[in-house]
Amino acid sequence: MARMGRPKLENPRSEGVFIRLTKDEHTDITEYASSHDLTITQTLVQGFRRLQEQDNTENE
Repeated sequence: MARMGRPKLENPRSEGVFIRLTKDEHTDITEYASSHDLTITQTLVQGFRRLQEQDNTENE
C-alpha cells in the first residue's frame, strides 16, 4: 500500500527571503497579521501585491 501524505501543491513556496526588521516593525507586522487572521507571509505577500497594483494604476 502506498504511503499517504500531504498532497503536492500546484505552485509550492520553495523560495525564501530573509529580511532584517526592527523590533517595532516585527511587532507591527505580527500584530497586524494576528488581528486579521493572516500569517506573516500572507501579510507581506498581500502588501507586495497592493504595491504592484498601485504601480500599475499610476502607469496607466
